[in-house]
Amino acid sequence: MENKNFSNSKSDSPSNTSINASEGLKSLYEPFLAESSKLFPKVDQKLVLDMIHLETSHKDWDRSVLLKIVYSSKSKVDTNKKKEEIFNRYQKIPDEVIEGRTLRVKLILMYIKNLEELITNDTDIEFVTGSASIAPSDSYSDSA
Repeated sequence: MENKNFSNSKSDSPSNTSINASEGLKSLYEPFLAESSKLFPKVDQKLVLDMIHLETSHKDWDRSVLLKIVYSSKSKVDTNKKKEEIFNRYQKIPDEVIEGRTLRVKLILMYIKNLEELITNDTDIEFVTGSASIAPSDSYSDSA
């Protein structure tokens, strides 16, 4: 990533090579988001950003994450087997929510690296969405 000179000083003139702070921040964010999408192409980027934010800003975060795991409609996925695999790994039984291809599970103690392992180890996963929250809870929220 190139090094840019950002400034929010009022004395900067339009002809100056510095750009304002808000534009500078956006110019850093866009490549970060593009890289995140490449690294986690099957994951909702809001979930990735929320997890990174909580992991880095709240060291005592209990890693409370609600996941909706969507399986490919092109393959015949045995959701009961997927439920067992998730239970064996995380000791939580997911709910089946949509037409035999989406599971929802509330997990505690899940880092972004665990999400990466889940995606890497289960090639039937088409997409993962959900939410990360600061407060521990085993209940499901209506937002995810």
